[in-house]
Amino acid sequence: MVSKSFDKQYLQKEFEKLNETLNEHVTLYLIGGGSMSFQKYKAATKDIDVVVGSTHELGHVVTALRSINYVIPVVRGPYKKMEANSILENTDGFRWDIFVNVICGGLRLSDGMIERSIQLFKMEHVSVYMICPEDIFVFKSITTRERDQEDMYSLFSKGLNFDIIEKEFFWQNNHKQNDYAWMAFFFDGVEEFFDKYHITHPIIARLHDIAEEDMLIGFVKERLRTGPRQISEISDGLDQNDVEVILDKLIKQGVVLKDKYGKISLKSDDDCNQNTGYR
Repeated sequence: MVSKSFDKQYLQKEFEKLNETLNEHVTLYLIGGGSMSFQKYKAATKDIDVVVGSTHELGHVVTALRSINYVIPVVRGPYKKMEANSILENTDGFRWDIFVNVICGGLRLSDGMIERSIQLFKMEHVSVYMICPEDIFVFKSITTRERDQEDMYSLFSKGLNFDIIEKEFFWQNNHKQNDYAWMAFFFDGVEEFFDKYHITHPIIARLHDIAEEDMLIGFVKERLRTGPRQISEISDGLDQNDVEVILDKLIKQGVVLKDKYGKISLKSDDDCNQNTGYR
């Protein structure tokens, strides 16, 4: 069954219905196809991805949507991986994917994204902002839905400021809330997009080494989660020289510890500053 698409007029009516139903003001940030529709990058979208600033706002939006006959659908595949805080769908098949500050389990609605956003609607109970094309590109680069690459091409073909994109990649990587190799995710998504459309772009060369290091750090941490190991054990299947460089960096950062026997371990949250036998 082919899913329906909805134009910006339909989206506007749904925002108006939400506004009429709410009794408290909320601010919504459009981050995906909905934002592209209103910015004339695409004629229609299958759903809208929105970010709210708190679970309090999320609760109000969900309650309001359910009062106008939205229900919780069965979610599978790539949609499930996006880790939305709430997904609601109406009888037309129109879907809201709602996130609280964090998208796809780690990508944050940054201060930069908020500053670059454009106000779309200001109603009595709803303010809607669209994130800029560069930030939509960032968001699309870490999703696994095939149509997102088509959206990336639409954005790319009309021109993007890759300085903004690159800075946002670095900001997200430096402010990540988990151990995911975000720079590697960004790099893989962008590289896959450029390969698919046979595009050469300098951002690939600039991100390659950083993404590779980010991925290696992830491998090292994963191996240390099972307990202390010798460097030779950590390096199994990897280049030991590269691993030693990463370990030196992590030791200086205080992320891992090395004891007098040469065993490496992850520093736990309750490790105190007096680690006898560690350097």
